[in-house]
Amino acid sequence: MTRAASGEPPIRFFAHQARAGATGAREDFEQMIALLVEAVRGDARLVFANGGDWGIDALVGDLKGQITIWQAKYFPHGVTRNHRRQIEDSFASAVRNARQHGYQIQEWVLCVPSSFDPQMAQWWDSWGPTRTRLTGVRLVLWDETALRSQLMQPAARYVRRAYYHPYQDSGDTDEPERSQPVMIRTERPRQYRDHAQTTWRGGDERRIGARSYLLHGDAVEQISNDYSWSWREATADRVQHDLLRVRIRQLRLIRDTPAAQRRREEVRAHGRLLRKLNGAAGLPSFDDLTEDAASTTLVTVLPSGTTWRQAFGPTGTPLARYAAAGVLGAAADVCAALAVLHGEGASHRALGPDSIVLCGRTRRATLVDGGLAALTPQPGEGVPGYRAPEQHRGNGSAAPVDVYQLAALVYHTMTGHPPSPHATPPIRTTLPELPDHIDDLLLRCLDPDPSRRSTETRALAGAFREGRRLLSQGGTP
Repeated sequence: MTRAASGEPPIRFFAHQARAGATGAREDFEQMIALLVEAVRGDARLVFANGGDWGIDALVGDLKGQITIWQAKYFPHGVTRNHRRQIEDSFASAVRNARQHGYQIQEWVLCVPSSFDPQMAQWWDSWGPTRTRLTGVRLVLWDETALRSQLMQPAARYVRRAYYHPYQDSGDTDEPERSQPVMIRTERPRQYRDHAQTTWRGGDERRIGARSYLLHGDAVEQISNDYSWSWREATADRVQHDLLRVRIRQLRLIRDTPAAQRRREEVRAHGRLLRKLNGAAGLPSFDDLTEDAASTTLVTVLPSGTTWRQAFGPTGTPLARYAAAGVLGAAADVCAALAVLHGEGASHRALGPDSIVLCGRTRRATLVDGGLAALTPQPGEGVPGYRAPEQHRGNGSAAPVDVYQLAALVYHTMTGHPPSPHATPPIRTTLPELPDHIDDLLLRCLDPDPSRRSTETRALAGAFREGRRLLSQGGTP
């Protein structure tokens, strides 16, 4: 039996959700599986199933010959009968595509970061051998126990460290330092605390400072790369005094490090900025900033209305002319809010279809929260699908990031497909009524080079309003 080295941190598969959020955890887990297979079995490939599920997430072999397939299913809370259909469909898809495309599956390995309940274990023990007898494909299960065993192999050391090591400070080694004693302060231990113990769940009532809040849903949570702090966001009702719907954003210290303290000061600066602006020009209204020994919590008033996604999409199909006019009008409102932030030397950097609300009878576009204003950029930050290219490198902190994100959202909403990082077709190919100069402006805002984007947001707002007017009138030739 493979055992962890003394001092080795435990492997917690919830780290994928904590790091990448609920929407990104599956992809994060799939990437880990591909690297793990490469480490312990050889030349693995991560497969993107364009147009459907081939029942493949990673493979070893040749798609013109014989292969072994690893299928990842991120079910972190356990595998129950509700997941059975997904597993059956993925295997059936793998077998069907193998027949259609002329390759042979030797093994199909199901990877789940949890355990089967008794009913599912009984089903697997019957279903697996039956599928093997009917298809000739050997089915293998890598559940949480098998995955941990694979990850503890010496060959998988770098994978384990990259995904599950909570102490990734600069200069840290794979083994704990043994030549010097570790000094621990009793009033605030410099050690990893189990993040799951403080997870926020929908329906929980949480007391923060002098106020109580009823959470609407599970919080979106992320942990820093060095595991020194966590960041969570949730929508809630303030249940004391007058009822108020709010947005809660909290920094929680996991380890007392300089990086965590710097982040804490940035969150304070974020709160001071929102208090100063206090709802100006489509920005959220400040409500409270509360601190204790281990956390700093910012509360803002949640705008009441319809989200951009609910009002416009993206839906996967192009918008008609009048709906596109509404999109440009809302984008002009967002530009006004961004102009105020940019005037303070800050940028939002987290724009997407769920971060904008259309309020009141006039449907004025308002930002749900302050985004990442005043916070140091982190690699991969922002809303998936709308990140500026420089955000993947962790150096996107200025107005060009906001301009790119807003243009990407407008483009995706109008055309039904996101912009391409290589060659983005003009919007006029799907919406011929859009004036040429507005289309050209949006394409400039999507330039991969931030220095070539149009970043004067007040001028952009004027152009979007003009585009709304022209589309409402029938557009221009």
